[in-house]
Amino acid sequence: MTEPYAVPVPRGYRVGVWEVRRPLATGAFGSVYEARRTGGGHGPLPQSAALKFLPTGTGTPRRLTHLRELADREVALHRRLRRPRLIRMYETLTVDDPECPALDGATVLVLEKAEGSLAALLAAGPRPAAGPALLAQICEGLAQLHRAGWVHGDLKPANVLLMRDGSARLADFNMAAELEGTHAYSPGFSTSDYTPPELLWSEIGERGRRIRPSADVWAFGVLAHLTLTGAFPLPGGIPTARRDAAVAYARGTAGLCLSPGLPDAWRAVLPLCLTRTHADRIGT
Repeated sequence: MTEPYAVPVPRGYRVGVWEVRRPLATGAFGSVYEARRTGGGHGPLPQSAALKFLPTGTGTPRRLTHLRELADREVALHRRLRRPRLIRMYETLTVDDPECPALDGATVLVLEKAEGSLAALLAAGPRPAAGPALLAQICEGLAQLHRAGWVHGDLKPANVLLMRDGSARLADFNMAAELEGTHAYSPGFSTSDYTPPELLWSEIGERGRRIRPSADVWAFGVLAHLTLTGAFPLPGGIPTARRDAAVAYARGTAGLCLSPGLPDAWRAVLPLCLTRTHADRIGT
């Protein structure tokens, strides 16, 4: 491990029929580990999987309630949506280990194991050759989500997983929200580089922040520009500078900074994803 994990789990730790082998990734609200199957289990289970541990054992009551909500969101989406461009969930488990308070009661999602992520691919080198094909598959995944009445809410390269055959799957649905008419309600935070301007200053109510499918379209536009050119479509060397640029763009005092290296076909599409207002944005 090169960074603190939200949920530290030692190698060899067992939950259900699974034994933890090595860490794969972590975020602010969960950590993912590669695991191998050590027993029969229920139904057709693979020999290896990714275990996503969602924390529970410690924290304030408000934080624990929030974490429980995030876990419930992700489990609900996995159970209701089985689509070829969404990472598959095999089962959910609850850790029963009173002698380990940090893990006792944690929710564990047993997920299809990927070989990597778009974030890792982009870190290895800009403008990957498979970029256009992966973007098409990401768009398919978003369209599947939106048709089913859900908004992803946190699309970014780290949440696009790459499978053994090189294809892409959308993952990490704890920010996902089910539409109620034209809007859904999502927790009041996301990755600023992929947040549309209208949400940068939106109010957060008791149910969270109102979000539309157009937020995913904006995030896709940013992700696509980064994948195809190696640069963000708004200027700035750090996220806070790009956030300020997004605010200026929304107010009409600055424009997009599309790279000269952007292919012509995408030069026509991305401005329709990255409009100043949600109402002008194209759909998936």
